Amino acid sequence: MSSALSRSLSPRSIALIGPVDELASAVSALRAMGYPWAIRPVAAEGGAVAGVTSVRSIAELPGAPDLAYVALRGAPLREALQRLAELGAGAAVCPHLDAAALAAMGPAPLPVFAGGLLSAVSRLPFWPGVARTAPVTRGVALLLADPARLPRLLSLRHGLPVSCALPLGDPAGPGLLPLAAQMLADERVTALAVQADRLAAPAQILELGRMAQLHGKAVIYLSQRLRPGPAALLRRAGMAHVAEPAALVEALWILHVVGPLPANALAALAFAPGMAARAAEVARTQGLRFAPLSPAQQDALRRALPEGRAPGNPLDATGLLDGDVEHLAQVLAEMMAGEAVLSLAVIRNAGEAGWDRAAEAAAQAREQVGMPLALLAPNRAEMTELRSQALLKAGVIPLAGLKPALAALRATIEIGSLVPVGAPLLMPRPGTDAPEKSRGAAAGAVLGLALREAAGEAPPLRLRLSADPTFGYLIELSAPGGRTASGLLPLSPRALRDMAHRLSSAEPQAAALQAVLAAVQAHVTASDGRIAGLEIGVDLRENGSAEARSIEIRAWSEDEAARRRSPE
Repeated sequence: MSSALSRSLSPRSIALIGPVDELASAVSALRAMGYPWAIRPVAAEGGAVAGVTSVRSIAELPGAPDLAYVALRGAPLREALQRLAELGAGAAVCPHLDAAALAAMGPAPLPVFAGGLLSAVSRLPFWPGVARTAPVTRGVALLLADPARLPRLLSLRHGLPVSCALPLGDPAGPGLLPLAAQMLADERVTALAVQADRLAAPAQILELGRMAQLHGKAVIYLSQRLRPGPAALLRRAGMAHVAEPAALVEALWILHVVGPLPANALAALAFAPGMAARAAEVARTQGLRFAPLSPAQQDALRRALPEGRAPGNPLDATGLLDGDVEHLAQVLAEMMAGEAVLSLAVIRNAGEAGWDRAAEAAAQAREQVGMPLALLAPNRAEMTELRSQALLKAGVIPLAGLKPALAALRATIEIGSLVPVGAPLLMPRPGTDAPEKSRGAAAGAVLGLALREAAGEAPPLRLRLSADPTFGYLIELSAPGGRTASGLLPLSPRALRDMAHRLSSAEPQAAALQAVLAAVQAHVTASDGRIAGLEIGVDLRENGSAEARSIEIRAWSEDEAARRRSPE
């Protein structure tokens, strides 16, 4: 299939099959996009189609086309696909076919793009309902389980270069890995997004993560209502997800320009009243961290800021857009010079002159410091396509919408800080009988945890382990204030450490929590799939020890486990 897909995604010949009026529209779209290779209409009426000589049947084509556009339905469509496969065609675009109808047809005789195919790098405009797209030399790629979402994504992109958009069909089917392999191996693709509300099997997701790592490219999912288990599986594969289309677009902008961000350390400047506090508030909901300013940064900013305004991160830069470009560039450069892996300038209602000064200063600061810099318009209408393209040429990231942009930053930081885990998942072996429960000191002794019950007191931290026959063992941590962390077992020592530090910033307590996580993992590993779940209320002491306020372990019986392992 890979050879056929390669041909079809960079075709040197395209056959067009269907009613003359639809073929004429397809020919016009190909010409408007500048497709330079052979176009071969197949029309039963014969004659010319939009000025291109046609043949009357697939059998009369001068050779096997690399790609076919088949605007037919029902039995004529099935017959055309069979004839194309016999001829040796690469693949077929079927604009009147959706994933459900494709599945109902049974195994297709050749690769089929159900619903459309859009490629700005290969100048292929075959996606109904999408406005004409300008050709690009490189950009992000999209795989969509629901092709109807593409127009909405494109309407939000404010100039984001999209190299290719392909229908995924069933996200749990066999199409994900072949299509992703083609996109990730293509040097014209800078990052890959997958829209799917249901994930493929764990083995396919982990293999997708391995391929992404091999090619050095990021993969991000657009998934609404993703449960903790699937979300943890994506993280295990080195991928992240966002829930909203606007957040996906902003994440792809970051990945396209600079790639994943290696640490949760940001700098921010707000050029409108109240925006510094607002940015800090939204950032907290995403778990984003603003890097502390170094003494050198603080000294330089005191000299550059108006009298009486204190340096900070986020920095209140209200009024600075009205000054000269060189001074503005100096302030931007100072904020970029510290620990932060990306600096974010938040600009609202600046007018054309203010935006022009900001763009010029950003280009100067980017050239001077070299660290990633983004200009963010909370009002999406201010980040126009022309403005985005001008910023892109200067190496500056154009972002739109405060909440979507900060959700995107969270996702790109997650991708950059994850280490894909290649070890097989630990899987449960569920029994038919109800699990047996163990509580109290006896359960604590199994994990090496002392029990200190405190009636009426809520534990400061909760640890929950659940068993799922698809994803294996999911461990979840939660603490007051909304802090959470989760992962699928087995977890590497680094992953255990990172989970612990997300719940506790103090080193002794984080080390104690890491030891508890390691003990739970060791117990599950030794159980041979007997553990059905556990819950622990954990108290992390100031002296670096951990105690259990409450504990319950649920396990299927050893006798039943032995029966399940027997050849009978």
